[in-house]
Amino acid sequence: MSTFEFAVNKSFLEGSGHPITIPKSQLPYSELPAASLDHRHVVVVLPRGERFEADIYHGQAGYGEYYQLRFNGKDRTLPSYLTLNGHLIVALLKVASQSYAILEYRE
Repeated sequence: MSTFEFAVNKSFLEGSGHPITIPKSQLPYSELPAASLDHRHVVVVLPRGERFEADIYHGQAGYGEYYQLRFNGKDRTLPSYLTLNGHLIVALLKVASQSYAILEYRE
């Protein structure tokens, strides 16, 4: 399991794919392929149990390499309890052949 903290931002709340950039400073990118979590379809589970489909994307930008979790699927409407600047813990894990991203409020 790999974890990192995420502060809910405007692009997550308003973007069509609700992107969550995985911070290299908290999660060395070498851990993702080692755990078979790079370029993978994942089920996202929000703090109150809502489930969404997503993919982990890998890319290059002007600042270098990045990984990003992006929601996909038909209904991507986030629940209203997710608010700007809320602090979440994101846990990426693989169980059997299924990958998950579990989001939980940080206390």
